[in-house]
Formats: sequence, C-alpha cells, structure tokens
Amino acid sequence: MTTAGESTGSTARPRADLRAEFADCDLDRHLALFYESTATQLDTVAAFLSYGLETGHRCVYLVDANPRSRIENALRAEGVDVAAKLDAGDLAIRDASEVYLDEGFERDGTVAELRSEAERSAAEGYEGLWVAGENTWAFDGETSFDEVVDFEVAFDAACPDFAVTALCQYDLRRFDEAAAAKALRTHQQIVYDRTLCENPFHVSPEEYRSEEGGADARIMLKQARGIAESNRELRRREQRLSVLSRVLRHNIRNDLNVVRGALEDLTGSESLTAAEADLVAAAARHADAVIETAEKARYIQQTIGSSEVEPTPLGPVIERAVEEVRSEHPNARIRTPDSSDQVVLADVNLDIALEEAIRNGIVHQDDPAPTVSVAVSTPASERVRVEVRNPGSIPDHELRCFRERGETPLAHGSGLGLWLVRWIVESAHGTVEFANDDDRTRVRFDLYRVAD
Repeated sequence: MTTAGESTGSTARPRADLRAEFADCDLDRHLALFYESTATQLDTVAAFLSYGLETGHRCVYLVDANPRSRIENALRAEGVDVAAKLDAGDLAIRDASEVYLDEGFERDGTVAELRSEAERSAAEGYEGLWVAGENTWAFDGETSFDEVVDFEVAFDAACPDFAVTALCQYDLRRFDEAAAAKALRTHQQIVYDRTLCENPFHVSPEEYRSEEGGADARIMLKQARGIAESNRELRRREQRLSVLSRVLRHNIRNDLNVVRGALEDLTGSESLTAAEADLVAAAARHADAVIETAEKARYIQQTIGSSEVEPTPLGPVIERAVEEVRSEHPNARIRTPDSSDQVVLADVNLDIALEEAIRNGIVHQDDPAPTVSVAVSTPASERVRVEVRNPGSIPDHELRCFRERGETPLAHGSGLGLWLVRWIVESAHGTVEFANDDDRTRVRFDLYRVAD
C-alpha cells in the first residue's frame, strides 16, 4: 500500500527538520501524530523525545504495539544515551496498560496516574513532563474515542498549572476514517509526514461532540500538511526579503549620504565651470531621489508589518488622508465628497493608501495649484468605490507593471508609492485600478461594503 510521505510524491524530511520545528514552535499540550509506516512513527517520536530530554523535561514513553527495544534503538539513532537517561530517571519507557489500566480504560484513574507523573516531574526539578503514547489500544474493545476526548479534557482541567506536553499517536493502517477524523479534529497541532502542522480542522470539545458523521481523514491530513508547507515557505521568503531589504536600505542610505556630502562640498567650489556645476546639481538630485526611495521602502515595510483588516467607516479615512496631504501641499485644491457614511472592510492603513494616491496626483502636476478630486460611489450592492482623479497621466511602463502584477527586467516602475496603494487595498481582498482617461489619471479602489 502507499504510505504517507513515501510514495505520494513528497520527499521524506530529515528528523533534524522536525526537531527544529519542535524548537521553533510553541507546542500545544496535546499533539497528534498520524502515520502509515513504523519508520515515520519512530523518526517522529525520536525527534520529539530527544528534544524534550535536551530541554530539561522528563520524558515518558508508553509502548503498546512496538516492543520497548525498538523505541530504545530509535532514540540511540537520534544520539540519546538511553541507558544513562533511564538510570537518571530522565526517561521512562512503560507499558501503556500501566497508565491506561489493565482492566479497561477508565478516565479518572488515567488522569490520576498522569497527574502523579506531572507532580513528580515538577517536584524533582524538571522543566515539565513530556509524554508520547501509542494509542493502538484506543479503539480496541469497548473504548470509544469520545471517552478518550473526555479524558483529555479532564486531564487539562485537573492539571492546568503543570507543564505537560503529550504526543498521541494514530496508526492510519489500523484506525478507520471516522476514528482518524475524530482524532484529527480534537488536536490543535498535528504531525504528519514528518511535518508539524497547525491544524485547520481543530474544533473545541463542545463543537466536536455536536458534530455528526465522519470525514476523509487522509485528505484532511494532506491538506493540513500542504498548508503548513506553504506557510513555512512564506515565512522563509519573508525572512529573506526582510534581511535583503534592511541591508540594501541601510547601505544605500549610508553610502549615498556620503556621496551627497561630497556633492555639497563640490557645489560650493569656485573652480567648477557652469557645465560641471550643472552636472553636480543633477547628481545631487538623483542621490536625493534614491535616498528618498530607500526611506520610502523602510516606511512601506513598517506599514505592511502592522497590517490588519477590520470594518472601517470611510468618511473619517478620507478626512485624515486629505488633511495630511493638505498639510504638505497647502496650495493644492483637493475636492472631496460632501459626506460618506459607508463602512467598508479595509486594512487599517487604508488612509495611507489614499494619501499616496492623492499625493501622487499632486506631485506629478506642473501646476502651482494642482487639483485632485476624491469621489465615492457604489457600483454594486456589496462594493464601495473610491476614485482619485487628477490631470496628467501615469507613464505607460508603470501601468504595464501593474497590469502584469509585477515587475520584469524590461518593465520597471519608478516609485514605490503606487505599489503601497495596491498592497494595502488588496490585503482586504479589494481591487485597485490605475488608468489614464484622456488627459486625466484615475486611481480606483473597490472595497467590500460592510452591511448595516
């Protein structure tokens, strides 16, 4: 049969990667491991227990389907001195029946047994108790998974102040779809295919008990893993871009400030010819423009980093944006709607996006008293449109960048302001249109309206 992560097109991830994920994540009290091969199971529990031991926790492993020797060998392969850890009491490997009871599962007795282990770990100075239990027994005999959920809730209630992290294990070769789906829905974090995932299918115990029917657990697990991998890649990209942006901004700003100082010294030199003075002035203007772009990049990164989406009254947003731009350009004539009582779903930085659109319309006019108009309309019942218009036009190469939703080596935008406008509006699933109509420029935001 095909096993998860082995013949499904994915590549088995090293234990070191999973161990790093345990270290980087705030682990929930109850994690669930889903596996279809013993090798995947052993790799995961070895990474989990070795990290727990390394960080000063007492670790207890409850064996059921696997022999004790197999667990010990997996830990040795991970670099754990098993004999020393067992002798010191840092590690215990016990039969699951000792905790879950030989005479059948009994919730209160199991809670008392694990509470005793947690109290002992705290009294002996450990950072906490880590438990990894094989759940092969969970669907044997007359035990139902609902009883297991009751046990987990009862244990949390009985030991709220103890540092306990438990890894429950589910062999997908043994449990049917309904049982696996129940286990999936009742754990906030899961490990599948050697990947730690925040579980998008988790529900509270109350919601779980109200649900009917089963689900395709394997599809849910693959979706959860896919989401985790996408989020992980997104975080990696964000980190790399943040480092690159910070280094470039810092270097550009510092180096060009040195260049700008040298140019200022040259400007006052009487030895320059008129042509040379013009060249120095042009170089200074370009240096200033690049410094301004570097500062704008820093401002954009800070703005996007504080992004949140919420219902937003549109009238105050327009007032703040117009007031800010008027303070910078007192000669500008900015026409606004008489009033707007619309509430839209928007990024909290919507006023900054509107400022940028209005400011862009002003600075690209040669008129000493530039004009810009802001209008609000409702093209559809669920949408609100904000439109900024001004004389002039956006260069074709910049419009091409926005139409193609990115920049290419042959199509570079000259500034960052309009990109900031797009990113802010689209963060709330709005749309932005930049266009030239005859001799006028139009920047149009379409936002979702929040019903009364």
